[in-house]
Amino acid sequence: MSLRNYFLLGFVLCGALAAEISKSDDPQEPQEDQGDGAGRVVGGTNAPDGALPYQVSLQLANHNNFHFCGGAVIADRWILTAAHCLKDISVKNLRVLAGTNNNKSGGTRYIIDKIIKHEKYTDRPNVNDIALLRTNEKIKFTEKVKAIEVATEDPKPGDKCKLSGWGFTTQNQRNSPYKLQWLDVKIISNKDCKTNFIRRFEKSFPVTENHICTLNKNGEGTCQGDSGGSLACNNKSVGIVSWNNPCARGQPDAYTRTSKYTTWIKDTMEANNP
Repeated sequence: MSLRNYFLLGFVLCGALAAEISKSDDPQEPQEDQGDGAGRVVGGTNAPDGALPYQVSLQLANHNNFHFCGGAVIADRWILTAAHCLKDISVKNLRVLAGTNNNKSGGTRYIIDKIIKHEKYTDRPNVNDIALLRTNEKIKFTEKVKAIEVATEDPKPGDKCKLSGWGFTTQNQRNSPYKLQWLDVKIISNKDCKTNFIRRFEKSFPVTENHICTLNKNGEGTCQGDSGGSLACNNKSVGIVSWNNPCARGQPDAYTRTSKYTTWIKDTMEANNP
């Protein structure tokens, strides 16, 4: 993937740069969702230390632990993330950093021994954008490392939920923080999501019942590098950052609706537990 394709997340899969870097000359077209540490998730603020103990950074060991996507701890061997983050990623180069708000220092870095993308995931159209990562050892739970529950019920339009990530912090996609950012975002109905979305992208990025959307004002929302992180409502994962019109342009951000995949998550972990 070329850098040109990565920065296209004019439809953005918020994390495609990793695949590009992983292949050296190889990120990707519409976008998915780094830095002086003073920025924001666009429009966010520095998250308090330990406030989001489920949040992890997906990193490339062969590129100086470069952050490319987010994820969430959901069990002592399992990380929930977006399938699009893992395009062309080699498991031998994949690491997960847990227990720190600084993706450059602190915390514990875990080796991944298995990548499992949803068997019906496709990137065009972008559907079933969900994946699980298995660590090669148990994740040590502490005050700063805890699992988040996967929601079985959905928030209602108008509800406020918590977005977090280390993605770009400006609309021009130039500032990338090493300090974790968070932002309260408002749930909107899928009908409103479709109405506010750029219609020419509907075939590649359809809004389905398996998506959940948020929309704040212009200047607040997801950007590249936020992909794979969990949208949390009432301390439960209700969505996985999937795609946007980068970045924070006053249009909806779309997430994989986790309540639609609880059976897949449970069955996949049970079938692949060591």
